[in-house]
Amino acid sequence: MQKILLADDERDVRALLQGELETAGYRVTAVGTGAEAVIAAADGGYDLYLLDMMMPGMNGVQTIQVLRKITPKIPILGLTGYTGQGYMAQASAYNVTCLAKPIDINDLLNEIKLKLANAARTTAPAAAGSTSSRFGRTS
Repeated sequence: MQKILLADDERDVRALLQGELETAGYRVTAVGTGAEAVIAAADGGYDLYLLDMMMPGMNGVQTIQVLRKITPKIPILGLTGYTGQGYMAQASAYNVTCLAKPIDINDLLNEIKLKLANAARTTAPAAAGSTSSRFGRTS
């Protein structure tokens, strides 16, 4: 079962997202701050981080900066209700897709599946005996 670290300072949003993600088959650790997310991430074992971009203390961008240093290959999705404040652009600089709140849960689940599939492709070892060309084909 894949494991998601969810950070959102709004208790109701956090509970709703955690319930939906668990219903979809993910194991979820939910925290309320960016600092708590960094501490949880340091313990390891997560397949994806889902972060609110506007949190008190460490905001989403600051949290992303630290997470990229300690776990650079874990995919991150950002969520924000403040689309006009540049969080989406700042997040994209760290290869983070940022989605606008409110978000349809099916859209979120599709983004999570996409991020996890992409991460699996980039970290999967090459098949034994295959060779790759400079055009990305294997034989």
